[in-house]
Amino acid sequence: MRPLYAASRSAALSLLVVLLAACGTTNVNYVTGEEQRGAYTWAQEVQLGTEADQQIQAQFGVYDEDPALTAYVERIAQDVLSTSAYTDPSTPAEIRNTPFTFRILDSPVVNAFALPGGFVYVTRGLLTYLENEAQLAVVLGHEIGHVLGRHSSEQAARAQLNQFGLLGAAILGGVVGGGRVAEGILNYGGTGLQLLQLKYGRDAEREADQAGVAYAEFADYDASEAARFFVSLERLGEQAGQSVPSFLSTHPDPGERAHTIPQLAAQYDPQGTRVVEAEYLAQIEGIVLGEDPRQGYTENGVFYHPELRFLLDYPNGWQTQNSPAAFLMGEPNGQAVMQLTLAQAQSARAAGQALQSQQAVRAQAAGALSINGNAAYRVEGTAQQQNGTVAFSATFIEFGGNVYQVLGLTSVDGFGSYGTAFRQTAGSFARLTDSRYLNRSPSRLEVTRAPGGATLQALLRGRTLPLGLTEQEIAIMNQTDLTSRLPSGESVKLPE
Repeated sequence: MRPLYAASRSAALSLLVVLLAACGTTNVNYVTGEEQRGAYTWAQEVQLGTEADQQIQAQFGVYDEDPALTAYVERIAQDVLSTSAYTDPSTPAEIRNTPFTFRILDSPVVNAFALPGGFVYVTRGLLTYLENEAQLAVVLGHEIGHVLGRHSSEQAARAQLNQFGLLGAAILGGVVGGGRVAEGILNYGGTGLQLLQLKYGRDAEREADQAGVAYAEFADYDASEAARFFVSLERLGEQAGQSVPSFLSTHPDPGERAHTIPQLAAQYDPQGTRVVEAEYLAQIEGIVLGEDPRQGYTENGVFYHPELRFLLDYPNGWQTQNSPAAFLMGEPNGQAVMQLTLAQAQSARAAGQALQSQQAVRAQAAGALSINGNAAYRVEGTAQQQNGTVAFSATFIEFGGNVYQVLGLTSVDGFGSYGTAFRQTAGSFARLTDSRYLNRSPSRLEVTRAPGGATLQALLRGRTLPLGLTEQEIAIMNQTDLTSRLPSGESVKLPE
């Protein structure tokens, strides 16, 4: 293993032997080499990660339409991983023999995260905001650091996981570009997915930053390049109105990280030199930009799904987040949340009755109804979870051979305020027939060269903005602003 504060690679390797010789238990942090209290063995972490990976793929979808891009990210990830304790002979064989899995998720949200046991994810949205391989290497190294640092196991040992049996779904809240989506309410799902709700402490995040810089530097990347990306995160957070604009709300402020990343990189001798911008931009050219309308999109307070041919209104001002598995709607202050998903049932009535039969659920009202000509069934009541009782309204709707569920959750005291919104939203579910919304195709990334003296704002003139992206966000994507003169020949990322 390489120590993260060492000034040379040779000193790093020497200290590695000492650290790992002194720490032989399964609860070893393989970033620092130190023992720490953990809730799981490595085998248990692998099992949890494997189970949750299947649900993550279902929840977000894997971006697999460009195999060359997938292979490219995999190559960089494996290069970065090879510089960590993962490949060191002193690391236990059970860890060295565990294959790491790297996936690109089909989401416009700018996010990266890791599951225990070697599962690392970056979104296509994040890839569009990076400028070169060096920045990607630091991001991947950061997430590898979470895995090898055993941060999920450590956090689980210090925190009691919430168990809420009303739904079997996981929500990643607080990500840049996606809004917080009522983070405090969305703590439900299986044991593996509950690990996603464990927000690492700032010490763990700083440790992962140090790991990301170290691994990238040892792979001969100029890790200081990542500072520009963290400036972009800070700008995105300001756009979204988040007080702590970062991957997750417990990460150190991106402004702080933009300052500390170059300092961390400067400690390595020799310093990495690779940046690799041209090849990186060539690889991401053609990637889907913004929301993919084929998976559903929002416009003027309405959620449209062209492939499934339905629409749904949502309350004015609520935050939304869409994925292949769920459409989320969150009251901006986190007081209520709704989710549209497919229900695993043959009919609306069967789905409603299955919900009523759950031990934690106390139904106070239930019955059949019709919603825009579609058979439906609604259940309202309360549900018990470890942290108390929540109120819910669940409406099941038969449409197009599927059963859809519109679930609203809030506090018991809040149901009087939000119950009507839950019912109105479910009641707006209807068939989509307007060709203007049915015939939408995704926007894709084009990489071009800037003519001398041009501004990004001028280059965007006449181009249709991708769904869910503003001109300012495209400027942030290019790590520049709208009105500055671009150097002649500089690569620029634009919507086709």
